[in-house]
Amino acid sequence: MSSPLSLLDASRARVAAASILTRPPDVRALLAFWKNNKYPLLALNHCGTPEALLASREFQTACDAENAVYTSLKAEYAAVRARWEKAGIHSLLIKSGGTYPSFPYTSDNLDVLVRPEDEAAASAILREEGYIELKNIEEPRKFLFRKFSGGISVSAIHLHTQVGWGVGFMDENTLWERCRPSPDDGFTVPSPEDIILINIAHAYYENKRFRLSDLAKVRDQWSRGPIDWPHLEKVALQRGWLEGLYFCLLLVVHLEEATWGVSAVPPELRDSWEAALKRRSYTYRYYRKMLRRSPVTLPFNLSFVFSKYLYFKKILCDRNYNPPQRVVDAIKTFIVGVKVKTRIRPQPSFLVSFSGPDGSGKSIHAETLLKTLDLCEVNARCYWNRTATTPLVRTFSAVAKLLRGGSAKDSPRGAAGRGERLRSPLLRFFWCWLASADLVLSYLFKVRLPLFFGRVVVCDRYSFDAAAEMECSLAPGDRLNRLPIKLMLALSPRPDVAFLLDIPEEVCAERKSENTDPAYLARQRQAYLKLAARHNLRIKRTDSEFKETADAVTREVLTSYYRDYGTFIRGLFLSNPGQLNKNRKGAP
Repeated sequence: MSSPLSLLDASRARVAAASILTRPPDVRALLAFWKNNKYPLLALNHCGTPEALLASREFQTACDAENAVYTSLKAEYAAVRARWEKAGIHSLLIKSGGTYPSFPYTSDNLDVLVRPEDEAAASAILREEGYIELKNIEEPRKFLFRKFSGGISVSAIHLHTQVGWGVGFMDENTLWERCRPSPDDGFTVPSPEDIILINIAHAYYENKRFRLSDLAKVRDQWSRGPIDWPHLEKVALQRGWLEGLYFCLLLVVHLEEATWGVSAVPPELRDSWEAALKRRSYTYRYYRKMLRRSPVTLPFNLSFVFSKYLYFKKILCDRNYNPPQRVVDAIKTFIVGVKVKTRIRPQPSFLVSFSGPDGSGKSIHAETLLKTLDLCEVNARCYWNRTATTPLVRTFSAVAKLLRGGSAKDSPRGAAGRGERLRSPLLRFFWCWLASADLVLSYLFKVRLPLFFGRVVVCDRYSFDAAAEMECSLAPGDRLNRLPIKLMLALSPRPDVAFLLDIPEEVCAERKSENTDPAYLARQRQAYLKLAARHNLRIKRTDSEFKETADAVTREVLTSYYRDYGTFIRGLFLSNPGQLNKNRKGAP
C-alpha cells in the first residue's frame, strides 16, 4: 500500500496514533492523499486527531482552510434551503454520508434532490438568490447552478429531480419516504440503505473509481447498525443494476479489508453476493481480476469499458420503462457519450467588450470574467488592442515624425497629445483612415474569425475606445475625418454585451501614471458617454467596490450567454438543453 494509506486508522479512517508514535508522519503526503480522496479533514478532528498531527502547522492550516469552505458553503445552502422551505419545497442532500460532517463540502458541487413538481420554483429561487444556471453542463433532470462573488464561485448547487447520472438509479418515492434529518446539522439526508446505494452507484457508474471518502461513507453505515439488505436489492433490481450492485458491494468489501484490515459485512452475506455474481461470468471474472490487483491504492480506478458494459446493461434492464424506451435511452446515452469522450465542446459564439479610459479597470474585469468563464467550462479567449500599437501604424507614426522634423522628446506623448501631433490636415486624414482600417483588419482575424468557429471572445478595449480617442484628437467640425471612425464602428463585430467602465475625470487623473490635462479627460469621458448612448453600452461605475461591479458583469454576461444556449453540432449529439430536458418549465 502507499505510505499515506498505511497510516490510516483501522476503525476511524484517520491517521493511526500507533504509527505516528513510531515515526513522524509525512504530513504533506497525508494531506495530498486525503485531498485526492476527497476525505474531509473535519472528520479527523471530530474523532480525535493524534498529537503528532495537531503539532503540524501545515495540518492546522489545511484544517482552517477546510473549515472556512465548510462554513461558507453550508451558510449558502442554508439560505437557499430556508427560502425553499418557506415556499413548501423540500430538499435532500443525496451524497451526504449521514455522519459528521454530514454536509458534503468536499464534493465538487452540492447535489440536492427536489421533487419534479418543485423544480421550476426551486430554480426560480436560486436565480433570485444570485445563482446562474450553467446550461452547457446540463444533464437529464440535473441542472447546475453557480453563485459568484467578486469573480469567485462561492457555491455550486446541482439540482436533481432524480438520482442518476444520465439515467435514474433510485426509486425516488421510497427515497423521500425513508429520508431523515442528519444528527449534526438537521439537513435532510438519505436513509443508511440509500446512502450505500447512492454512493457506490456514483463512485462506480459516474466516476469509475472508489475514493476513501466513498468507502468511509459506506462502511460507516453498515458498521453502525442493521441494514435492510433486501431494500438495496429490490431498488437495484427494479432499476436494472442488481448485477452492478453485487459487483460494487463485493469490491467495497475487498477495499474495506485492504484499508481497515477487516470488513463489517457478515461473511455469509458476502458469500451470497459472490454466489449471485458467479452466475454473471463476465462480471465475476473482472471482479476476480480486481482482487488480484496489488498493491491496493486509493483512489481505486476501474475500467472505463467494463463500467460502460454494466451501465448499458442497466439501461436495458430498467423495469421502470418498457423495452422500446430502454432501447431509445441506450441510443441517446451512446450518442451523448461519444460527444463527452471525444471532448467535442460545441458552444455558441459570444463577444464581450470592456471600454473606458485608462484606470477604469478594463483589464482586471476582463481577466476576472475570463476566469469565471473557464470555471463554467466555456472556451473563451481575451484580446487586447489599442489605437496606433500595431507595427503598421507605428511605422507610419515614425515616418510622420521624421517628416515633421521632430523627435520623441519634443512632441506630446500618448492619446492626449495626439491632436497636437496631427495638426497637419493631410497627416490627420491619412492617420485616421489608416488607424481605422488597421483596427478593422485586426478585429477580422482576432475577433470575427474566432467567433465564426464558436469561441467566446472577451475584448479588453474595443473599437469604442479607439473611437473615443480619435474623437478627442479631432476638431469639432472635422466631419471628413469622422467618416473612417463611423466605418470602423460599423465594420467591427457587434458585441453581444458591451460595457463602458465609467469613472469621473478626477478619479481617472489620480489613477493614471502620466499627467493628463483634466480638460482632455472630461472631453474623453463625454465622448465615451455619447458612444454608450449611441451603441447601447452598459455603463458600470468603477469608482466604487470592485466586487459589486464584477458580480454585475458576471451575472449579466452569463445570463445573456445562456439565454439561448444551443448549437447545430450539439443538436447532432442530442445535447442541447431542449433535447436533454424537453418538458422543463420555468427556465428563461
